[in-house]
Amino acid sequence: MSVDNPVQVGAGLSTPVRRLGREKLAERTIETVLQLTPDTETVAATLHAAGLRFSRKAEAVRREAARSVRTEAKGFDFSIFADLDELQEQARLSLQEAVDTFLHLLAQAEDERFQIEQITQNTTVEQRLNDPAFRARRETAGRILYQVWHGGHWIAGAWGAFGKVFDAFRKANPARPGTVVSNDTGSARQDLVARKIISLNAWKTAGR
Repeated sequence: MSVDNPVQVGAGLSTPVRRLGREKLAERTIETVLQLTPDTETVAATLHAAGLRFSRKAEAVRREAARSVRTEAKGFDFSIFADLDELQEQARLSLQEAVDTFLHLLAQAEDERFQIEQITQNTTVEQRLNDPAFRARRETAGRILYQVWHGGHWIAGAWGAFGKVFDAFRKANPARPGTVVSNDTGSARQDLVARKIISLNAWKTAGR
């Protein structure tokens, strides 16, 4: 196929996210991110096929995230939290935007990869090489998958650093055996939300 007869990118191809059940996507949690983060080899191969370089290391991304958490947590007054559960809940909420971004990009990356595979199966190498639209789409798909990979490891690094925060809080606030805890904490939680709680600006850019 010549340039005058390009590959029909996406023509008649529309599919839901495959390999990812809708039930799994509905679980918008940090654990879901950790489970679905693509492996480095897959991302590297995808970028290489698109003519892009891949030089980052997962551990480097995780360290950046952990450093951001430690910086923001340093000197923070964690006594505003009534218990460990409340601290963990707020930590999850603070990462939720990054989690949602990850899942959105993951769905987009999976759909793009499916479309590209379908086109590849129905065209020749010459056809694809001679079609700029296909090459551009493959590059875009690679960049999206990289964002997914980066965001997943960023969230993993941040959550790992939070684990140390939780440990420190647990040691500083040991559970009191036999203590009765009131279930009427609604107003107290609302008050905490209204006050200054944990807010890491870096979390909002995870995966970008």
